[in-house]
Amino acid sequence: MRIKANWHSRKGTKTADNRDHAGLGTNTSGVMGIVVDGSTAGENSGEYAEAIVREVIDWFNGVQGALDIDAFSKQLRGIHLDLRARYPRGSASFTIVHADPRTRMTVIHAGDCLLGQIDRGDRIHWLTQPHTLANALKCVALDELSKIPARHLLTKSFRSREYTTPEILETDSLSGVYLISTDGFWAELSAHEQLAVIDGREVQVNGEHDDCSVLELTITDNADPQLIIHVGGASPNFYSAHILRLQDFHRLAASNAKGAGLLSNRSAIASISRR
Repeated sequence: MRIKANWHSRKGTKTADNRDHAGLGTNTSGVMGIVVDGSTAGENSGEYAEAIVREVIDWFNGVQGALDIDAFSKQLRGIHLDLRARYPRGSASFTIVHADPRTRMTVIHAGDCLLGQIDRGDRIHWLTQPHTLANALKCVALDELSKIPARHLLTKSFRSREYTTPEILETDSLSGVYLISTDGFWAELSAHEQLAVIDGREVQVNGEHDDCSVLELTITDNADPQLIIHVGGASPNFYSAHILRLQDFHRLAASNAKGAGLLSNRSAIASISRR
């Protein structure tokens, strides 16, 4: 299985810091991606979001064997307990995706970060629904939901005051392009603008707007038992311990081999192989 990851993130106008954070980890069971959106209201919620990402990824990198959902749920409770003393008013939404070479995908989420997939016609299909008051009693189409003020009132989240059990889904991990996004991406941008961001093009936004971020995961070669991960260049608020980035790869290659044949394929952004 090959996974190429790119993190697109832009600071909004509502807070002094960008409170969207993401991370990518790997172990013998596969790869885990996480996106966390710190609340605009909670004090130090940006730091809280970053701490969640780091604790989840550091834990996952050290796990041996298949992912045990019960053990992971227990770990999330432990992370919540560990962080609540440091961030007593912290609040965040998150989506975590685990993909393994056996073509299984596990999704754990709470709040208004979503998982989507791009089809062959360049249309984004959102595979999860946000946990908000606006759609708590009935299903509401996302384009309509984005316009309802009550969508900002969350029925699930990762808030310090109390632990809320996240929603857990399991599905087949098919080849394709998956998106883990914050609400600044899925709710505040049009479908055309969303594709422009993924394509690396600048999108002009007027007036007050939220942080806008999306983690793009392209999965190919599912039948290959070898796991190869490619991570794009440096981006703000992205944590990928133990996974080389583009500039690190070129620096290491130039240092160890003086560039002899190792820098010829710049499309190979960075890779780690596990058997």
